[in-house]
Amino acid sequence: MKVVSIDLGYSSVKGVNSEGLTVNFKSYAAPYVKYPMEEDLKGVVSVGNAKSESQKYFYGDRAIKEGDKCGGFTMNQEKHTHPYHDILIYTAAKKLNFKPGDFLAVGVPISYRNQKNTLKEHLQKLQGFVGVDGNEPARISFENIVVMTQGIVGFSLLESLPEGILISIDSGEKTTDISVVEYYNGDIEPVPAKCFSLETGFYTVVDTIASMFQERTGYPISFIKAREIVDKGYAIFKGEKLDFNEDVSRVKSYLTRAIVNSLYSHLGETADFAAGFYLLGGGAEVLPFNQFIDAEVMPDPQMVTAMAYLSLVEESLEEEAG
Repeated sequence: MKVVSIDLGYSSVKGVNSEGLTVNFKSYAAPYVKYPMEEDLKGVVSVGNAKSESQKYFYGDRAIKEGDKCGGFTMNQEKHTHPYHDILIYTAAKKLNFKPGDFLAVGVPISYRNQKNTLKEHLQKLQGFVGVDGNEPARISFENIVVMTQGIVGFSLLESLPEGILISIDSGEKTTDISVVEYYNGDIEPVPAKCFSLETGFYTVVDTIASMFQERTGYPISFIKAREIVDKGYAIFKGEKLDFNEDVSRVKSYLTRAIVNSLYSHLGETADFAAGFYLLGGGAEVLPFNQFIDAEVMPDPQMVTAMAYLSLVEESLEEEAG
């Protein structure tokens, strides 16, 4: 029996298991299509049951190549109700070698913590034969499920912390979780009344660049294409190179300033007297937080949440075992 931890974000799916195996792929899926020039099933997941033929889907980067056929759930507050949620969970679980009896650790953003029970109930209903990348399908169902709250868990991985109030900023694709804890004498105590989520994240940068592209060219573009422009800083459109580097930098700066301003607006003196600020999530390394706040980036910030889920569940199981 092992623990499999999955952090299914709006941008990417991160996961790790007790054996040290990790995964990180884009949170996109698309209906499978057999193309003449493709001979392998890399980037393909199949899901079915004993009585029916399996359905195949592209996932991750391979799904993104399908363009308009590709689907993510950037705007869904209840991710588990999206049709591709289960496909991505199955994919991550299979890639992490999930077996019957294993524990599944997942989480929800702070502002969606009222979804803990409904997410757990939803996952308990899932069962199917899952194959990934052409590997032999295996039965996957989730019986032992632990649902946690994002953000707060990240502190558990840090070896050295200053005593006092500590604040973490978990900046993701759609939400930014602000977590506040008190650390004294080696104990971490969350301050629930001070923890909150902002309905903003890196999606804002991509959406703004998409609007700017349309203003400059008169053509609307998909979110995926806009994300590509943000990552590269330019676009080749109708044979012309359009530079967006300055626009991307400016929008990132505006977003980061807005997040930091909201943090201080919500927390007031709590933020003023904090002993430390910590960054995690996808925005930790791509948004210029240190222009506005003195903060430490947690090691491997994209994987922090999944690793923390794993660590906390393993610790709990060890305590129960005595």
